[in-house]
Amino acid sequence: MRTPPNRIHLVLRIDGEAVPVSAPRPPLRARLDELLPAQRAVDNAAIDHAVRKAAAAGKQVTCAKGCSACCRAQPVPVTPAEAYALLRLVEALPAARREQVEARFDDRVQRLRGAGLADLLLDRADDLDAERARGLALAYFKLGLVCPFLAEDACSIHPQRPFVCRQYLVSSDPALCADPFANHAEVIPMPLHAATAALAISETAYGRAQHSVPLTLALEYARSHRAELERQFDAEPLFRQWLGAL
Repeated sequence: MRTPPNRIHLVLRIDGEAVPVSAPRPPLRARLDELLPAQRAVDNAAIDHAVRKAAAAGKQVTCAKGCSACCRAQPVPVTPAEAYALLRLVEALPAARREQVEARFDDRVQRLRGAGLADLLLDRADDLDAERARGLALAYFKLGLVCPFLAEDACSIHPQRPFVCRQYLVSSDPALCADPFANHAEVIPMPLHAATAALAISETAYGRAQHSVPLTLALEYARSHRAELERQFDAEPLFRQWLGAL
């Protein structure tokens, strides 16, 4: 069977198992956010594999629609390409919805600025060690910043949610996620590291060190780096590099 011109077919080798993937074909020349649909398809296939493997070991995913603890305070990290994709998504919303979502983002930004955290998170130091990073995350968590896209205890952008949201699945009591600093939630191990690989190709494309930012600062970051994030590249080499970095 011939592959449709708008699709690519891959086979991942995970834990010795062949995992087929059908993904949207990126444009020949593309911004990094335009690689996300194909990257998400690969990530979803790897996540499905991880869930099957956990189930075979007797561990079931306990996350479900309506369980929103991880959306209510955690500093969900997004890559630069994801930040720009979120900005474009918000800008394409109907006017009333866009105004509502932008107001939520503005509120989170102002609260982070009031706590002295916004600039530290937007311009994260390259030498940030694990202890300082944990301290920043804890300070962020204590602010209780609800994801601007949370609606009625569900993700309103579920198909476009970030890599980290996709991969954070637990098999323990979801109530433990309400305070990850005090509780130990059992997280389903993931075989691939999609966000880390995305940062790697960002460094190749933009020629400088890259870091993630909390989702609540995504629009702020994307607006201030818009010229960089709108640059186009030959997509195939970067997508192949992303696959290799997984």
